[in-house]
Amino acid sequence: MHKARDLSFLDTIMITSRVFHPRKTTYQGNEKKEQSSFCFQVEESVKICGIFFKSSKESPTILFFHGNGEIAQDYQGLAPVFCKKGINFLVVDFRGYGESTGKPTFSNMISDSHIIYQEVRKFLTEREFTGPLSIMGRSLGSACAIELATHYQDQVGNLIIESGFAFTYELLIRLGVPPNLLPREREEEASSLPLMKGIKIPTLIIHGENDFIIPVNNGYALYDNVASEKKELLIIPQAGHNDLLLVGFQQYIEAVDRLLS
Repeated sequence: MHKARDLSFLDTIMITSRVFHPRKTTYQGNEKKEQSSFCFQVEESVKICGIFFKSSKESPTILFFHGNGEIAQDYQGLAPVFCKKGINFLVVDFRGYGESTGKPTFSNMISDSHIIYQEVRKFLTEREFTGPLSIMGRSLGSACAIELATHYQDQVGNLIIESGFAFTYELLIRLGVPPNLLPREREEEASSLPLMKGIKIPTLIIHGENDFIIPVNNGYALYDNVASEKKELLIIPQAGHNDLLLVGFQQYIEAVDRLLS
């Protein structure tokens, strides 16, 4: 397995308390035949869980890392839309979110993403799913998606970033982290932006024009820096950070479908 970036210098309580807002699942219903739970151990006492929404064994699969404050159960509405388009959709929870256990930090979020990738590959192979795998990350989850695309682009079909952040320190300060807690000499190390320069697989960047949590200049920066010759930038007019699907549903779905097909 590839070595993950070491972001442990961002794991202080003053930073993690501002960034991570885990919430547990309250869903107690029975699983539907087109979806199944996905759980495995990352440490002896820590498990990661998610949900796999099935279209078909020959369909492409999206491994999806959600945003902060979200859980896998929140995608009960969107996932079937992908499935109807002939796309399998597997969304995973960070530590402490949904049914996952443990406490989230920057370092374990990034290191866990590598384990998640390997476990997803194993999960699909054992169940004889033969379609290509793409990586997608929204907001906080964009860091995981970019991390994996950097290391496994010889195995991954596409990269999709929704409302992703290019400037980590800028985001942390906006979330209330005191600037003096962020070592200036490690700012580039904390950012996903330099990693984009090594990503050559087809890439789709989606961002809301009026995103005030992660401003749209982050989307432009990610797009401008990705090395892929096949790339698309979708800026959804009048959309913010959490209403992309509400404002630009058709554009959003068509762009993802276009990339995967």
